[in-house]
Amino acid sequence: MAMLTSLLLYLAEASFCLAVFALAYRLLLARLSTFGANRAYLLGSMTASLLLPLLAFPGLSLLFPVAAEPGVGPLPLSWQLAPSVAPAPQAPGAASPDLAALLVPALALIYLLGALAKLWGAGRNVRSLLALARRHPRTNMGGFTIVELPAPSLPAFSFGRLVFLSPLHAGLSARERQLLLQHEQVHVQQRHTADLLFAEALGVLLWFNGLLPYFKTQLKAVHEYLADEAVARTQGSPLGYGELLIKLAASQPPFALAHAFAGKQIFLRIHMLTQPTSTTMQKLRFLLVLPVFAFAWAATACAGSPAADATGPAAVTAAPSAVTGRIGRISWQGNTFLSTAELDQALGLKPGDAYDSAAVARRLSFDPQGQDLTSRYMDNGYLFFSVTPSATRQADGSTDLTFSIVEGRPARIGTLSVSGNRKTSAASVLQLTPLRAGDVFSRAKLLEAQRVLARQGKFNPEKIGINPRPVMRPNQATDLVDIELTVVEL
Repeated sequence: MAMLTSLLLYLAEASFCLAVFALAYRLLLARLSTFGANRAYLLGSMTASLLLPLLAFPGLSLLFPVAAEPGVGPLPLSWQLAPSVAPAPQAPGAASPDLAALLVPALALIYLLGALAKLWGAGRNVRSLLALARRHPRTNMGGFTIVELPAPSLPAFSFGRLVFLSPLHAGLSARERQLLLQHEQVHVQQRHTADLLFAEALGVLLWFNGLLPYFKTQLKAVHEYLADEAVARTQGSPLGYGELLIKLAASQPPFALAHAFAGKQIFLRIHMLTQPTSTTMQKLRFLLVLPVFAFAWAATACAGSPAADATGPAAVTAAPSAVTGRIGRISWQGNTFLSTAELDQALGLKPGDAYDSAAVARRLSFDPQGQDLTSRYMDNGYLFFSVTPSATRQADGSTDLTFSIVEGRPARIGTLSVSGNRKTSAASVLQLTPLRAGDVFSRAKLLEAQRVLARQGKFNPEKIGINPRPVMRPNQATDLVDIELTVVEL
């Protein structure tokens, strides 16, 4: 379930990035004559849409802070959310099954079927082009191969190193034919087909995204501008070449991955061919690409951060020491398990003390001795506890502190398992630890289990891991935590 949810979130964030980059291109760059840079932006933005969401999921390495022992380094702990288990049989009229547990797999199945259909269509398109080349006469021109088609209505188009011509082009003069082939040769030399294949692959991954046709259309247009510019540069004047474009104006070829010599955007191509070169000030618009990319990354990072989830374990980042004035009032919100007095005692701070942001973070989640507030909750079963501090500077220089608590549901230990053991039985390994099925979840016991196993001398202390896997039971009083111990025997 967690993997499927992460996949759907990744696809949503990649689609958001595409929307941001498409809007930026439309507003800033689409009408510039910097065709090479425009091509780089389109390809780069599609690539960034795939990569940026992958950089947006910081690890949960601070979930279980471990105090180092002599001779024993920090022990790895990993976090994995297990699929929700089916609730126990209930009497008629009980709560209905968790809809999210049904909806997420259904959406994933729909996505997979759509991607397979899109992949089949793209494959059929490529096979049709290659079959077309095999069925008709071919002439090797060195850098490319001409394929002579019998249908007179087809425009000239190219795919990879193949240039497709029809009887319509036999009536061209030698100069006009040379210009046409020179145009198609630019597509071959600059590997424009590779761009379209990449866009097609992205279309398989994000088949549901309505912006991908826009990217492919703009990419094709830029390819034509680049080829037109290269040919016109050799002629001195674009006039004769423009007349050839108009003469061969036709509809698009019946293949999405092919480049047509002349198509529906013929007049726009002539306009781009004859417009003045973009000025230096216009080219400076490319400097705005950096903040656009930064915004897309920041937005996906915020959306994908586990710290933003109030149901997850406490995540408070320890800040550098910064003593600024005195503490004013201290208030708590959302607490039921611990009273306000107990919370004040756990915090260990009172009004009038020096305000140090790092000290506050340490007392909330980073005390190596396990006396922080998070430990008070997580050692008593509140695995999903989180606390959000808020500091408000007052006119007198003091700082009021407000702590918003989400306790979550308590959890008990479910199944216990061991992996990586070959010489020692799983029962013997578990007997060494303080962990017992049915006990209230305790982070302190997890860390103690690590320390105990590290002292045995049987296991590599740097390879001992504990993987807690929460099992959500929305229709019961408590959730479960299945725990896997991972060891490497010496």
